[in-house]
Amino acid sequence: MNNKISIVMPTYNNEKTIGNSIRSILQQNYSNWELIIVDDGSVDKTKKICDKFASYDTRIKYYKQKNSGVSSARNYGLHKINGDLLMFIDADDTLVCGAIKKLVSYFNDNKLDLCIFSWNEISDNKVIPHNYSIAEMNANKEKFFRKIAYSSNWNDYSGGYPWNKIWRVNKIDKNGRIYFDERVSMLEDRLYVLACLDKVDKIKVINERLYNYYILDKSISHSKSNTILQANEIYKAVKLEYTYIKKKHSSASCIARKALFQGRVNYLLTIVKNKNMDTPQAVQAVKEFQNEKFQFINFKVSIKYLLLKIVLTYLNNKL
Repeated sequence: MNNKISIVMPTYNNEKTIGNSIRSILQQNYSNWELIIVDDGSVDKTKKICDKFASYDTRIKYYKQKNSGVSSARNYGLHKINGDLLMFIDADDTLVCGAIKKLVSYFNDNKLDLCIFSWNEISDNKVIPHNYSIAEMNANKEKFFRKIAYSSNWNDYSGGYPWNKIWRVNKIDKNGRIYFDERVSMLEDRLYVLACLDKVDKIKVINERLYNYYILDKSISHSKSNTILQANEIYKAVKLEYTYIKKKHSSASCIARKALFQGRVNYLLTIVKNKNMDTPQAVQAVKEFQNEKFQFINFKVSIKYLLLKIVLTYLNNKL
């Protein structure tokens, strides 16, 4: 079979890396692909670079939108895909030589809906290979769903990442295409992966590192306002995940409750530490925490829970 692969690449001010990312696709030994680049309002030379590549290879399609976030950019790309298979790549990462041909070969079995592959993590020119354990290699779809929904290690069971997975499009499109939730800017990829997992039947896990994930210095701010913003977004996403699982995947409700419990504890500790208790979301979270039954997850979370109980009781007595 000559399956066509749609590759969606969101980008924002990636002039230093996007050329290598595109070249890693052009150098593949499989030709039936389309690269859909969605520029989320870059103000550097990203557009110029992409236009140059698109001018000499019609498989590369470049679109630009106003700055609306990575989920919006990915969704724009999802509206444009025409392939049989779908994968994602970030504009600062690369595919390993031969990756596409290798992945397509697994889909010669018409029953395969999802292939999950391993990756290299590259930081300061050091390559850290990520390989799956025997347990991960032999796990079924339900195990993957549960571990992606909640795990102490976000890399376990492939994580909620979109870039280390390739999906059969007509399977995840059944009863309507899945899109990224634009209401949140953290963990939105995990929400997407969980929703897609619910649509597939047969999955395959391969211990072949086909993706290079680069950890770059993006000068992420560690200011108080940024810390609070990230805490808000993560907590919003965890609540959305809980609502989704409770409604659509009730067999994992206990896992969703654990994720929500830990998410609420971490969120409240962050806003207490940064003295940001007056927002409507914070007030609501405090009420929910006070009415919530304790759940033992692990020793670390238990200590956080007890500390939070003491702090909130103290603050309440001061009022």
